[in-house]
Amino acid sequence: MASRLRPVAPALRALPRAATRVSSTTATGLVALSAAAVARRSLSLKSFFSNRKAKSDPFTSQFEPVLEQANLFHPLSKSPLPAVRDKAEWIAHHGTCAVCKKHAPKEKSKPPKYECPKCGYPTHCSEEHYHMDEEHHKHVCGVLREVNEDEHDLRSGRRLKEFEFPGEQHRDEAINLSNWDTFLYTRGFLSMNSERSMRHVSHVLTYPLTIGSVLHQASPYRLGKDLTVEGLKSLAALRHTLHPAVIPGVTQSHDLRTSRTNTVRIFCLGARAESRLPSHIYMQLAYLFPSTAFQIHFVGPDAIPPNTKSKEAHQHAHYEQLTFVYDNSRYESYHAEAGPFNPYYDVFFLFSPGLAHPATKEMWKPTIPLLLDTKCAIFGTGFDEQDVMNDVREIEKAGYEMDWLMKPRENVFRSLKHEINMTDVRQSALCNWGIWGIRGRRYDVKAADQ
Repeated sequence: MASRLRPVAPALRALPRAATRVSSTTATGLVALSAAAVARRSLSLKSFFSNRKAKSDPFTSQFEPVLEQANLFHPLSKSPLPAVRDKAEWIAHHGTCAVCKKHAPKEKSKPPKYECPKCGYPTHCSEEHYHMDEEHHKHVCGVLREVNEDEHDLRSGRRLKEFEFPGEQHRDEAINLSNWDTFLYTRGFLSMNSERSMRHVSHVLTYPLTIGSVLHQASPYRLGKDLTVEGLKSLAALRHTLHPAVIPGVTQSHDLRTSRTNTVRIFCLGARAESRLPSHIYMQLAYLFPSTAFQIHFVGPDAIPPNTKSKEAHQHAHYEQLTFVYDNSRYESYHAEAGPFNPYYDVFFLFSPGLAHPATKEMWKPTIPLLLDTKCAIFGTGFDEQDVMNDVREIEKAGYEMDWLMKPRENVFRSLKHEINMTDVRQSALCNWGIWGIRGRRYDVKAADQ
């Protein structure tokens, strides 16, 4: 299919710095803000002495909080937010009581109806079992309360200023990818005044920034400590395309924006949550590489475009620099039509693929050899250290002919927000906690006398 092949990228254009505000009400909000500004331009004495009631600001009135910041903690079943109450009901019907799970037969195990007064989550079937398990529960209670308050904050109705993202970066301004703090500062994000704001932002940006931090020339991953020699070779090939050389007197920086460039293809296989992110979130990846056009392919049965339930394969272009392709087929049926592949232009990402998980390991067996045959870089993530090492051992056990590009390690741009397993609230994970990289083995041709 022609849409899956790499086209020549159209001319790139400069985008206004304020073009990427992250809010569902952004467009109407900006229009309202403009109207409000016009209304405030002319003042007269009449406005000070009039008996008429002052009108509310049409922009700020959209952000009237349902919950105040000092009132974010609520037991889930008594939350003022219907969505949170529904969550409590689901856990109470499908969750697990820790004491019952340990001591009672499965058929006699009772669902968790009792909510911990400290974290607000349904954790045990009764107050008696809660007190029996209180010593163990205290190790997860703090995380559950944090998640409880974070969820109420996101739905509180306040203006989420931390999601007002900056636009393009000036070429003379360097980006520091050492960690979340330095990235947000050097990219010009609004100041994050709390750890909660950092959790919110990192949870949204972990997918584009995990990709960008690996590919960028200012990557925090270094040869020897994180990357192997083969890893540096693979990334050098990609960076040759991603960071075109500017030759003084021949190629000027502004020419790169209007010239046609090669398109880098990023394949996200087994895509789930990453495919449902709003398209403009991935512009934060594009701003790291202003001279490069991207195709991002989301492939897998759960690859669904944002704001839709349709699983039909289709293409969606966002700005001129990014093209998104969604396909809900298995990769082995997608592979032939997506080729040919080139290590200078193509890279694969597997976000928490579950290569060793009993429910998914068989699905990946025909895919991995196809990926290795391309000789392109392949990077995977996991939601905790055990998940990462399970996938790594599964790859090594299979005996593939491959080279390691990146040693398994903690991901600098992991999400800082805990995800709770609603069937057992004692279990939590951080999205994209760890990262690793491989590539199909390449052999150097040498003369016979060598």
